[in-house]
Parts: sequence; C-alpha cells; structure tokens
Amino acid sequence: MTPPHKKALGRPVQQPDALATSEQILRTASLLFMENGYKSVSMNQVAEHCGITKATVYYYYPTKQDLFVASVATTLARVNGRIRQLLQEPGTFRERLLKITINYLRIPRVHMDEMFRSIQQHLSGDQQETLIRHENDLYETLREGFAQAAKQREIVCDDPNLAAHLYVSMLRVGERQYADKNKLFPSAEQAAEAIVSFLWRGIHN
Repeated sequence: MTPPHKKALGRPVQQPDALATSEQILRTASLLFMENGYKSVSMNQVAEHCGITKATVYYYYPTKQDLFVASVATTLARVNGRIRQLLQEPGTFRERLLKITINYLRIPRVHMDEMFRSIQQHLSGDQQETLIRHENDLYETLREGFAQAAKQREIVCDDPNLAAHLYVSMLRVGERQYADKNKLFPSAEQAAEAIVSFLWRGIHN
C-alpha cells in the first residue's frame, strides 16, 4: 500500500524559494544553444551548468528537441516583450529603434536561421509551428512600431511589414561573425548606429 504522502517517482525536490527549476533549465539552455549551436549542446551539459541531475532535465523536457523549442520560444517571447517596452518609451522613433538594435545585438547568439535549418527535419510539425508563431509575433510587434511611426509622420513607410522584415535582415548582418571570430562591427553600439543610419535614409521624411 502506497503511503499517503509519498512523492511521484522521479519528481524533483521542489525549492519554492529558488528560481523554478524548469525556468532555470530554460535560461541555461537558451544561452548554451545561442553561444554554441544546437549540435554542440548536450542534456548533460545543461544539467551540469544548472547544478542538477540529467534526470531532472529529462523530467521537465523529455527530449533535446523539446528543450530547444521551449528555450528558443521563451527567448523570442522575452525579446518581443522587451521590444514592445522600448517602442513605448519617450523619444523619437529613431532613438527607440537604436535602443532596440543595441539590445538585440548584445544577445550572445549563433545565426538562428542556420540552427533552425540544421534541426528542422528533427522537429515535429507542432514544434515547428511553435517557433514560427513566436517569430511571427516578433515581426508583428516591429510592424506595429513602423506603422505607428508612419502614422505619426516620423517616417515614410508604405509597407510596415516589409520594413520590419528588412530591419531584421539587417540585424542579422550586424551580428555576423566569421570563422576566425572577427565581427563585421567592433561593438554592438557601432553596428546599431550603422544599421539604423542606413535604414533611416530609406524611411525618413
């Protein structure tokens, strides 16, 4: 007969005063995936960086693909929230766009598109839809920002959706790092200024 207070087999010990274990795993995995790429990260590495057992990682995320999708989705949602916050700060649209660019470029990352392509075949349809949905949410936030700036006559922009996609493409150029670890720009601030200045010439009144 099972004792009334016995915990379910394999369930991690709860620590209410500490960062939720699942959130800790996601944050750690996000950094590892962005810094090293999908293939170079193991569940054991994530466990070691979190100071927990590998079994605990598997308890929350049964497969590496599950962990990857959850961590990237969480990161995209966090970035999206930060962009929304910056778009509502005082100042000109150019000043807000510069802040958004600097914040984005300061995130340690490998090229996300390349990482997606390398593992896409290993993801289920639902997992792919989850990532696409979060990415589209990010584009929609930026589209709204460009549309609002155009409405207030800060910029000339007939197609805010196209402007958002072009802007993100330029961000990816700004984060470009070559095989010898050399970057196109020496700092996030210089990259941000160059990107926004180039874009601004095409959309400014």
